[in-house]
Amino acid sequence: MTIKANPTFISTKDTADHILSKYDNFLFDCDGVIWLDEDLIPGVAEFIEWLKKNNKKFAFVTNNSSKSRNTYISKFEKLGIPGITKEMIYPTCYSASLELKRLNIPLGSKIWVLGDEGIEQEVLEMGYVPVGGNDPLLDKEWNINNPILQIDPQVKAVVVGSTKLFNYNRIASTLQYLLHDNKSIPFIGCNIDRTYPAGNGLILPAGGSVVNYMSYTAHRDFIDVGKPSKQFLDIILEDQGFDKSKTLMVGDTMYTDIKFGNDGLDGNSLLVLSGGTKFPDLEHLLQNPHEYENPESMIPTFVAESLGTFIDLIG
Repeated sequence: MTIKANPTFISTKDTADHILSKYDNFLFDCDGVIWLDEDLIPGVAEFIEWLKKNNKKFAFVTNNSSKSRNTYISKFEKLGIPGITKEMIYPTCYSASLELKRLNIPLGSKIWVLGDEGIEQEVLEMGYVPVGGNDPLLDKEWNINNPILQIDPQVKAVVVGSTKLFNYNRIASTLQYLLHDNKSIPFIGCNIDRTYPAGNGLILPAGGSVVNYMSYTAHRDFIDVGKPSKQFLDIILEDQGFDKSKTLMVGDTMYTDIKFGNDGLDGNSLLVLSGGTKFPDLEHLLQNPHEYENPESMIPTFVAESLGTFIDLIG
């Protein structure tokens, strides 16, 4: 793994040109890189168009499991970025579905879902039967006799991810499956992100807060199918036919996005400051590495204010 102790800041045309000539393939996080909630970050649409015109390849890799690939396509179009296909998008609800197949769980099996529609849709498309999820019984007032609390013996795995409907019914029912049969049912967690950048300057709880809540409550580990999982990266590189030496990971979170690029792409990472990580956060990491686990894997090779910086610099 090749890590630069002092990141290169993209502030001149020469540095921008260097990156754009060095890399043929780009992997983009979404929240904080492409958009903030429902608002496109300035310059992003122009940058994506520049990549297309210059025969660069790119894909989107997000730890947000709440939206399916089909939903993401609609969002890209709504925000003015047309031509994005399903094959270019890797949300962790999709990677969780791939993991179910990798675990040889028979198609047609029931999968307990603690999360939003994205997980349900991708699990269903993969050929499984999602249960839990948005079942109306989960939104009822707490009652220990609620039938949703009873184990369905046909459930073969549990997938946990982002949801804004986290409540005691969802916690309690999911716990039954995580403890069932001596904790033998596979527990798939869609990401480890604590927070994500939203609109109005807010930082909100992300899927990792839900996953780790259930991990702590059930006192068991989970299979992490999101960034910085190297297995996840290898699937994407093979799928896209990307040469990792010519591929740059662009993200706004150091312990997921940047680690993803550093560990799996030999240090090919770019941190943008348009999302959850700001310059003081990076500065703190550089000046206080002893406070972090494996800090060298979180240090980006390059830093830019946003993707719009490239458009500003190259004209």
